[in-house]
Amino acid sequence: MNSGKILCFGELLLHFAPDSEGKWLNEQSLKIFVGGAEYNVASALAQWQNPVKLLSALPENFVGNQLKIQLQNKGIEILAEKSNGRIGTFYLSSDGDMQNASVVYDRFPSVFTQSDFSQFNFDEIFSEVKWLHISTITPALSEKAYRKCLDLMSEAAKRNITVSLDLNYRSALWQGRNPSELIRKMMPFISVLMGNIWSIQQFMEIPIEYELNGNFDDENLLKQAEKSALEIQKQFPNVEMVANTFRFTMSEKVNYYATLFTDQLLVSEQYQSDKIEERVGSGDSFMAALIHGKIKGNSSQQILDDATKVAFRKLFVKGDTIDESINIEKL
Repeated sequence: MNSGKILCFGELLLHFAPDSEGKWLNEQSLKIFVGGAEYNVASALAQWQNPVKLLSALPENFVGNQLKIQLQNKGIEILAEKSNGRIGTFYLSSDGDMQNASVVYDRFPSVFTQSDFSQFNFDEIFSEVKWLHISTITPALSEKAYRKCLDLMSEAAKRNITVSLDLNYRSALWQGRNPSELIRKMMPFISVLMGNIWSIQQFMEIPIEYELNGNFDDENLLKQAEKSALEIQKQFPNVEMVANTFRFTMSEKVNYYATLFTDQLLVSEQYQSDKIEERVGSGDSFMAALIHGKIKGNSSQQILDDATKVAFRKLFVKGDTIDESINIEKL
């Protein structure tokens, strides 16, 4: 493994996972997972023995202190902007109908959305760092978070640090705002991009031009993936890799595969299952595996194959992050 740390910037969340029938109220018992898109990526990378830093915000109380210890025990170096306030949370049951399970967010205000991110300078943040990863959830949270994303990306580019972006679209976070203008300002700094053809359309205003039939085996999905990637590279030549994940669910069944475009479109194996166990964290696991494979210098096809396997297997692991059952070196 090459030396150098991977820096992730994003909000740390608590995921409350009540049972779907409401027994948790009578039993006074509730499963809690630590989550957040960038944390999920950092956690997987640390489990695969990569040196990782997480820039985030924590409350100045015992909850923040215990979370910091938890991250350190996972091998994650935490740079925590400390302030009075609360940690963001969300509620999502981890049983029942995974397709129609509803998410309830309770993350405004939080220590992250209220932070001005001024407690650490660039030399502290980027010490020993060779890769910066952010998702589009982070710039949606506050104007200051968006500014910090831009500043971090710009500084990373000056320091010859690779930058990756996950095009996570959450309509509730953008609250009717058009994210395209904001996200496109980030694109000149991005080398590795992950999303899907729909998030590319949403964030990049690159339209879906092929008629799609809504099925996972539609050949036009691959044609559109290639067309979208080519258009991204035309507009932003600095983008080296564009990954697309395709997850189709019908009732409890799932079909999953992915593509990776560098100078040609690569396609993964297709995976199918009659049921999944967890909705959260699959895309973050894919992103972590993408970063891991790129840092190791693996071929583009191996990077894609490993990331797809990891992401599919995460659908059967409860909680927001992978566990020791997913070892990328033994896939």
